[in-house]
Amino acid sequence: MTLTLALFAALSAVFIGLVLALLVLADRQRRRHVARLMRLRPDKPEAAVATKRKARPTYGQAGIIRFIERQLVQTNLRVNVVELLVQVSLGILALYSILVLLAGMTPLLAIALAVIVPLGAAALFIRVAKTRYRAAFTEQLPEALDVFARGLRAGRPISDSLGIVVDTSKGPVQREFSRCRDEMCMGTTLPDTLAGLEARIPTAEISFFSVATSLQAETGGNLIETMEALANQLRERRKLRKKARALSSEARASAAILAALPFAVGLSVAFLNGAYLAPLYTDPRGQIMSGIAVSSIALGMFMMTRMGKLDV
Repeated sequence: MTLTLALFAALSAVFIGLVLALLVLADRQRRRHVARLMRLRPDKPEAAVATKRKARPTYGQAGIIRFIERQLVQTNLRVNVVELLVQVSLGILALYSILVLLAGMTPLLAIALAVIVPLGAAALFIRVAKTRYRAAFTEQLPEALDVFARGLRAGRPISDSLGIVVDTSKGPVQREFSRCRDEMCMGTTLPDTLAGLEARIPTAEISFFSVATSLQAETGGNLIETMEALANQLRERRKLRKKARALSSEARASAAILAALPFAVGLSVAFLNGAYLAPLYTDPRGQIMSGIAVSSIALGMFMMTRMGKLDV
């Protein structure tokens, strides 16, 4: 019990230190934002020069923060890095307390699980959010390109055509194209703006849109026909993707049924005769067998999911 209390106190101290470090990082992030605003002011040349000198690539903790920022930018989550790290820290502390004080787990194993589970859950949540955000953007992109082409056909410049897309769209398309329009209004060149869009949404559709628009704008080609052809191509690709998803629905349903079948049978047996399955989680040999079985099921689910997923 003394060891448990000591580990709990040590983890609490680490949590407090992490919170203080996050507050320091939040202050640094605020200072960086202020420095960026100062660089845009022409009446502060000294501040701009000093900021440029400080703006050097850093590694370690700052690199991790920037990596998390890049991941959050690719989602529609209304949370910053500091809030995310605080929530993960609270989850680690809460899970450790539950495992040690309520479940009676050993402190070393509880620390490992308390760190792995919240971090894994946060990474999985961000990945799912990124996938859904990209899918929603790609779904709305053909219609946005049609509106963009109509604006160009009416004689509007690229920035005004982007403004028309922003006014007539919603969701991820409105957010991303609004950011592109604002960047161009602030003086960013079209290739740099589209490169930033491609970095936030790294899909094949955006890559083609970025390259085609940049080349046509620089060489003076027919950008209207290019946008219309791209919109038609994206529609055909969307139809093909839906058709492939319909054809692979049987494989995905089979994977779900086969994955749920062992757990359904296990729950039924546990409900009818709970002592029959007790050796699987009370005996060390049963625990090893249970771990191997769950790992095999997870591997089978992964393989069947990959086999039923067609990249179109």
